[in-house]
Amino acid sequence: MRSAIEPLRLPVVVAKTVPDVEQTFWVNLVGRGYPSPSRVFRWCTDRMKIAPTTTYIKTQVHASGEAILLLGVRSAESTQRRRSVARYDNGQRLNPHNSLQNCFVYKPIVDLTTDEVWQTLLQSSPPWGGTHRELVTMYRNAGGGECPLVTDKSEAPSCGTASSRFGCWTCTVVEKDKSAESFIEAGYGDLEPLLEFRDWLKAIREDGAMRMATRRNGTLNFVGEGRLIPGPFTLEARRQILDRLRAVQAEVDLPLISDEEIDAIHRIWAEDTISMSKLEPA
Repeated sequence: MRSAIEPLRLPVVVAKTVPDVEQTFWVNLVGRGYPSPSRVFRWCTDRMKIAPTTTYIKTQVHASGEAILLLGVRSAESTQRRRSVARYDNGQRLNPHNSLQNCFVYKPIVDLTTDEVWQTLLQSSPPWGGTHRELVTMYRNAGGGECPLVTDKSEAPSCGTASSRFGCWTCTVVEKDKSAESFIEAGYGDLEPLLEFRDWLKAIREDGAMRMATRRNGTLNFVGEGRLIPGPFTLEARRQILDRLRAVQAEVDLPLISDEEIDAIHRIWAEDTISMSKLEPA
């Protein structure tokens, strides 16, 4: 994007928002032992996505007095998304952000169908060169269906449906990572170690032997009729996760965890070891 913007002389700055190292996925999961995310404990989205982006937006509002957030949300994505869009729609082109003061939301593609999105992409060229064909192919491989258009509801779903939505490769909120499975079936066998690791993270979350009885603050968490909800991963489990993650990183030859994150993890482990030793009976 930066390379394309320069010759066009557009007043655009490309900024990438990332979580603080203390709030990355691995530092929380491997360092603090947070169980891999689930529907009832989805701790990742706020820390890794919402918080850093909110901080950036606030700096822009502070510098300029107000800001407009372009959001690529569409009502046709799902029933839940349609309800969310309607809830914050004031009938105007700009809607006040529901939590950020002096920030307004503009949704340029809110009324487009999935087919219209793909049709638009195929009829235009990206400013950084090439075509959008590779994007179409990627979604086709992820969804295991034809892309990008269909002519009848009885045909295979077009790209962008629930079966081919991309998320974090480690996401354990969903039962199965259908995108990764479809990629592997399409011939991307090098992704198999990542999928196996993701499935393992989900499985050990349900293994009581891998979890501590108490929460990080030392308390027990009961629900319903006295059912104990286990706490974070044990220190031994966290070590196993890190060892296996580094092995997968070497196998796929991709940077999955940074040295800075590993340093933060080791520091948290040392602090937890001291804390737990103080709780042990003399």
